[in-house]
Amino acid sequence: MRFGLREGLKSPVRMIDFVSESTTNIHIKRYITAAFIAGLLIFGFGSIIGMGTQEWAGNFVLFYGLEYDLQRFYFLLGSLAQGFLYVSLVLFLPAIFNWLIAKEITLNQTLSLSFFPLAILLLERLSFIVLIVWQGVDWYSSPFSWGVIGQLFIDHAWIIYFLGTISLFKFWVIYWQFMTLRKITHLKRWAAFLIILTFNILFWSATATLEWLPFYQYLFL
Repeated sequence: MRFGLREGLKSPVRMIDFVSESTTNIHIKRYITAAFIAGLLIFGFGSIIGMGTQEWAGNFVLFYGLEYDLQRFYFLLGSLAQGFLYVSLVLFLPAIFNWLIAKEITLNQTLSLSFFPLAILLLERLSFIVLIVWQGVDWYSSPFSWGVIGQLFIDHAWIIYFLGTISLFKFWVIYWQFMTLRKITHLKRWAAFLIILTFNILFWSATATLEWLPFYQYLFL
């Protein structure tokens, strides 16, 4: 077996075994570079088509000519920075955590294993772009998430955003992270699952909070 995105997504357990037991150095740098480029392209293109500007639109129309273009450019820069930070956190935080608590595994190996959950989350982000272009559906209304069901019974925006973050892609990520942690630490199933679930709930909560906070009001005051 060789290290590759298709192989890892197709056979997670085999890939985890391959990486964790590998005695050769996996050339992860090019995959990390590709992940950052993909993240910047996805987040950047999302801002270009207006993803995330629903609350901003009424303020953008107040500007004309060069000032309008500058506001859109600043928004693009913010989206690129968000993409860079998103990839960095999803890739490096789990890798460093796994490296610190695991035995007989290198940082290069944990980075290699963190690459696949990151790839899944970037695929989810790409699905948001497809949905908004094809159907005009916001990310928290994705048919792959609980956000749609939540909107039928709940009016609170933060809860809707939180439920919108819980998707089939996230369950796929949890499975990957759980199998990785079990393999490299030999923790009991309940302990590994509790750790992974806690980290993901914190991540979902942060995502919902950032979406809920009215940053556009602060910027246009």
